[in-house]
Amino acid sequence: MYQGKNPTALTSQKLLLDTLNELLREKEFKDISVSELCSRSGVSRQTFYSLFGTKENILLYQLELINDTKPDDGDDSPISLMESCQRFSQYVVSNYEKLTMLIENNLCEVLYTMIYQSMSSCRPGFVGLDQKTQEYAAQYMAAGLSSLTQKYIREHKKPDQQELTELSYLIMSGNIYQK
Repeated sequence: MYQGKNPTALTSQKLLLDTLNELLREKEFKDISVSELCSRSGVSRQTFYSLFGTKENILLYQLELINDTKPDDGDDSPISLMESCQRFSQYVVSNYEKLTMLIENNLCEVLYTMIYQSMSSCRPGFVGLDQKTQEYAAQYMAAGLSSLTQKYIREHKKPDQQELTELSYLIMSGNIYQK
C-alpha cells in the first residue's frame, strides 16, 4: 500500500476511498469490482494496483487514517493494560459505523489486521518480553480484541465506551480465571 507524500497519489487514494464508501452504501463489498471502483472514481486500474493492490487495503487505509489511539511515532514508552483497553474502546466507539460495515461485509480480517498493526506499534512498550514473545502477544491480543469487537458490535446497537473498556480489561487481565 502506498505510503508516500505525492499529492497526485494522495488525491487518487482519497478518490478511491470516497468511491468505495459510496458504493458500500449501494451494495455489499463482495459485489464491488475493481473495474467499477476505478471507473466510478476516475482512477486507472494501474494506479489502483500501485496504490492499494486490493480492495481490502482501501478499507485498511481508511481505518489507519481514523486511528488516533496508536502511540505517536517514536513513543515506545510502556502503557498500562487499562490505558490500552481505554484506547481500544475509544476507537471502537468513535468508529462504530465503519467497523459495523466491515463486520456486516464479512471483512473481519481487515479489522484484525488494523488491530494487529496497532498492537504491534505498542510492542516496544510490552514489559519483560523478548521480541519473539512480543510478536506472539501482539497476535494473540489482536485476535482476541478483533473477536470481542465483532461480538460486541453484533449485540449492541449503541456502544458504551466504559462498558467495553471494563469488558476488555477483565478479559485481557486474566481475572476471569480462578486463582
